[in-house]
Amino acid sequence: MVAASLLLCSAQSFEPTPKLYRAKPENVPPWAEQGNFRFIRLDGGRIESWKAERTWWGKEFSTDEKDVLTHIYGRDFEQMLGLLKQAEFNWIWVTWSSGWSLKDEDENRENLKKVIARCHENGIHVSAYLSASNMFRKSAYRDDPETKKYGLWMHHIPLFYAGPTKTDLQISWDRRLADARNPGWRAHLLKKAELAVDAGVDAIMWDNMIGYNEGLAQLLNDTQRMAERKARETGRPKVMVYANIHIPPHRFGMNDINEVIWEEDGKDTPGVWNGHWQVDNARNIKFLSGEKQLWQPLKYENDLYHCGPRERCIPSPAEQKLSIAEAYAFGAATSRNIEGRFLSALIKGEPEAQEAWKAIAQYNHFLIEHRELYHQAAPVAQIALISAEPLNPLADELLKQSVFFETKVLAHLDKGVPLNRFKVLVMPADLPKLSAEQQARLNTFTAGGGVIIRAGKAEPGIAARAKAAAGGPRLSMEPRGYVLGQLTRKPDGRTLILHLLNYNHQAPAENVKLRLELNGLVQDLSHWEVKVLSPDTAQPQFAGLSLRGSVSEFTLRRIEHYTAVTLSVTEGR
Repeated sequence: MVAASLLLCSAQSFEPTPKLYRAKPENVPPWAEQGNFRFIRLDGGRIESWKAERTWWGKEFSTDEKDVLTHIYGRDFEQMLGLLKQAEFNWIWVTWSSGWSLKDEDENRENLKKVIARCHENGIHVSAYLSASNMFRKSAYRDDPETKKYGLWMHHIPLFYAGPTKTDLQISWDRRLADARNPGWRAHLLKKAELAVDAGVDAIMWDNMIGYNEGLAQLLNDTQRMAERKARETGRPKVMVYANIHIPPHRFGMNDINEVIWEEDGKDTPGVWNGHWQVDNARNIKFLSGEKQLWQPLKYENDLYHCGPRERCIPSPAEQKLSIAEAYAFGAATSRNIEGRFLSALIKGEPEAQEAWKAIAQYNHFLIEHRELYHQAAPVAQIALISAEPLNPLADELLKQSVFFETKVLAHLDKGVPLNRFKVLVMPADLPKLSAEQQARLNTFTAGGGVIIRAGKAEPGIAARAKAAAGGPRLSMEPRGYVLGQLTRKPDGRTLILHLLNYNHQAPAENVKLRLELNGLVQDLSHWEVKVLSPDTAQPQFAGLSLRGSVSEFTLRRIEHYTAVTLSVTEGR
């Protein structure tokens, strides 16, 4: 009897034991700090093409798509490198190991040694992608026979890779899952990871984190210990480590072992679709920010776009632009899987892919030109919203009303922006019962003068109540349309950045009157200056500027996709 599962083997909340490695901010190099990198996946090689043929998401790849995927690290790499430079990416990942035998992955490793060197010559950093649990049985058992002993079982049933969902379960019978609790399996994986470090990669990324949490956490720990040892032996900087843990809070604590957060939990493209304003990604990024350490860089990816699965379609230029702007405005970076349709179309020079790539390059250039808007910029919110799970309708409502807030994750109240930095805490009606520790944290919050607002089910006016209790800052727009605002500031408090995102791909927002009240942040704006920037136009126009006390008012003539407004203390003040 055989079982197929992408489900975690334990639903218990996981926190690493004290003896396990804890990642440190000093091991994040400056180039990898939030706001300093533009990242894209470059999955490929013959081993990736073989994997695609044996998994549901790649079985329908065309002959051209499989051919490009196979040769992207060889025949087609110099062309791809040119495209990466054109779009000004400075961080990629490559497929180092996906569960084949060491022998069958040898050709790929040799190709990647050249790829890594060429990337470094061109200022591009490289992560090595490895699978934490995948074994292609025929290959692994034939060449590495000890792997036969490492299989993952549940209730005496062998587990195989499957997906994409519980209701649409397609079993990949060639992909046997291994158990990371087994020291022999971890040693086998560490051998592969160490070869990647020897080849010069800048980070190790573990995917397919399927199985028992204690074994997977031990794998991350072992990887970090290996990375430290290699740094001592070579004098090179320690490589970073990260893994695909996913967004649910019950096992997110495993990320305390990692320097970087990477997530692929996006299920739709930001925009307005058949009248529905889609802000799921912004909400998820806020949730992830509430789960992680503030210093950990965050990369966020959609595994589904509005046009379909990421391997099968190419989002439009407008969708590419908004996805980038949304991620960076909320303190993350876009991750993209171009394997399949997009990658093949790029190499073949198809207009649809070229136009999308041109849009990506346009926005990436803006990110570099105005890096100070995204690097070491923090949200200014005085309102916190408690969420037990990523899906929270109240978060959507606050986002759409441009309420400046941050998410505090119930299971991780010690993470993200500290609770004592907020004035108001909004608690949804459907929260589970608080633990004694959670209640103690809230008691400390109120003892320090914090206000708790308990929201009833579908209670109207909760945004107005929260804004009134916080006192500021706050933003109002007329007409509001489908424009969303986010406010951040630089560490010295002398520059504020108002990010404005227009989710309507079909129509720009025009003649938008804005009133930004900065109570609690700035008392007198008379010696501040306002600048308007946008990747959509060289000279964005605004009119009617008024700076009185702590209130700024002005009209933006046009917000096509994204506009940033900076308010800074005048030079010399």
